[in-house]
Amino acid sequence: MEIRVSSGTASYLSLQNSQILEEPTTAYLLVPGGRCRGACTYCPQGKGDSRWLSRVSWPLFEIEDLLEKVKKSDIERICLQSPDIEDYENKIIEITKILEETEKPISVSSPPLSDETLEEIKGPVDHIGVGIDAVTNDLRKKTKPNYPPLVFWDYLSRAINIFGRKNVTAHMIVGMGEDLEQLGVTVRKIFDAGADVSLFSLLLKDYQVEMKYYRKAQLLTYLLHEQNLAESMELIEEKPDECIEYIENGDIFRTRGCPGCNRPFYTTKPGDEHRNFPRELTSEEIDQIKEELGIK
Repeated sequence: MEIRVSSGTASYLSLQNSQILEEPTTAYLLVPGGRCRGACTYCPQGKGDSRWLSRVSWPLFEIEDLLEKVKKSDIERICLQSPDIEDYENKIIEITKILEETEKPISVSSPPLSDETLEEIKGPVDHIGVGIDAVTNDLRKKTKPNYPPLVFWDYLSRAINIFGRKNVTAHMIVGMGEDLEQLGVTVRKIFDAGADVSLFSLLLKDYQVEMKYYRKAQLLTYLLHEQNLAESMELIEEKPDECIEYIENGDIFRTRGCPGCNRPFYTTKPGDEHRNFPRELTSEEIDQIKEELGIK
């Protein structure tokens, strides 16, 4: 059986020879199978090129070759992702049973799975990723046109019921046309439901989210753990200097996701400043973020 492996993971596991700019702490895998039926406007999977996802190439390898490499590695987690292809639920079940041999915890991120499938994979799979993606229902209709706008909210709720609070992560893409307050409303709704939030910065061939806006989105997401939306917005927009202590900690700007996930280049071009840092930030990087947020 073949499986797609992100190019960074493949290089780290010596499945291929290429330079590693940032070491992954999770093995990122993708169920193969052709064109995704989702047709999401921001994703190459719906355009027929299944070798690419989020600016990352995913070459094919024999899954048995991968297993041996992962077993011997210090990889902390396996993240299995799937496009909306025919029979994707059964393929996920089959692959997770094989990956269980590695004795690594597994996350699954895919189109909605049935309750029966969620129950069957629970155990070796301990975290579920849900692609809410766009902040509002109207934006979701435009950018995920082949899905009812609330289907992923329903999936989020079902996944939390089965896997438990804090074991489900909602993926949110920043820069789809929302404003900061709309993002805050949705992030707060996700937290209240019992899930975590993983932010992605929209990065297309001819478009990239303004860095200052993305940094504000990261800061807002952090602040909403501690206080309400109005107070968080006031701090960011009117009193950013009062956020220095949070910013200097640096964790706000690191990859958010499942335990052990650092996702180095999903939404950043290699060589550019990281949107989501896959490691601890340097003092120079923190100073750069202060400047981006207008803090001296």
